[in-house]
Amino acid sequence: MEELRKIWNVQKSFNRNFVNFDNLTDEERQRQTKEYILHLFSETDEILREINWKMHRKKDIAVNKQNLTEELIDVFKYWCSILQLWDITPEEFVKEFHRKSSVVEQRYKQEIKLNLISDENVIGIDIDGVLADYPRSFINFISNELSIDFKDFSPKTHDLCNELGMFIKDKQKIVELKHKYRSSGYKRNIPVIKDAVFALKELKELGYTIVLLTARPYKEYPRMFADTMEWLDNNGFVYDAIIWDENKENKIIKQFPKMKFMIEDNLYNALKISEYGYKVILFNKTYNKNDDHVDNVFRVNNWIEAMEMIRDE
Repeated sequence: MEELRKIWNVQKSFNRNFVNFDNLTDEERQRQTKEYILHLFSETDEILREINWKMHRKKDIAVNKQNLTEELIDVFKYWCSILQLWDITPEEFVKEFHRKSSVVEQRYKQEIKLNLISDENVIGIDIDGVLADYPRSFINFISNELSIDFKDFSPKTHDLCNELGMFIKDKQKIVELKHKYRSSGYKRNIPVIKDAVFALKELKELGYTIVLLTARPYKEYPRMFADTMEWLDNNGFVYDAIIWDENKENKIIKQFPKMKFMIEDNLYNALKISEYGYKVILFNKTYNKNDDHVDNVFRVNNWIEAMEMIRDE
């Protein structure tokens, strides 16, 4: 790390000949980023000139490692300069590199190595409301941000923003808080629902393939994938795959059609999934009350009851 800091400082010292890092506006950062990227494109072309890459030309260039290394260093220097424009430190770079590497490894594992299509021992598990204490964590976040006491507030529907409108008249403020909640990394510290960690460990011991399904908008908030994995790993959850989609029933049918159980807290999702003949364990919540009996939807109050039902299968 110390050597990386030295490299960082050397490059930044040189860049100060062209950029005033102390008084950069966002507009200037964006303009300068464009300039660096254009230079970076040019340097990557220089790399191609050092290797045999043209399909229609005879490959007779002897690759000079020293020349190639020099061109690669030029690329690195422009890349490093862009990071510095946005005040990204060596420590932040290393941390995010490892976070992103974990995401890539997980995607490879579940997309290439796992064969879920024929797996008859898949259990699908929702994250928020089943493993993570949501929506309570979002309510607590808003409470801290606005100094409003929501201790006795229990949502009656899944439309949390609408229900919070009873306390916060400015709907745009709720939208802004939701954005901050998702983009700030707060989800890395959501409390865990009681017995969830131990339940998933037992499911693995029983031979189940654990697929986590979530509607978290990771495409809109790219950091959410890494934040979610960090939360899962830090709390000791075991799992085989994470699938991101609001239309969970479609993912189930396409990717693991022989699923044994789905564990949910969202009544709408439970009903949709049960319509395809899948058994759904639905955690009782204040926001999913419904007295109607539905075939294939089995209500439980906690993970202890859920595991009893699965063991009896």
